[in-house]
Amino acid sequence: MDLNYGLIIIVMLFVILMSIQFTLNKIYVILKEIKEILNLKKIKE
Repeated sequence: MDLNYGLIIIVMLFVILMSIQFTLNKIYVILKEIKEILNLKKIKE
């Protein structure tokens, strides 16, 4: 029984880490897009 709980905890942590990484990657992409838009506005001015 202890092994099963350990395995479940490890899988849960892995899923949580994957979701955090996915979220951070999405934020990074959005920030890159915002930066590109700001750079384009600077060039136009």
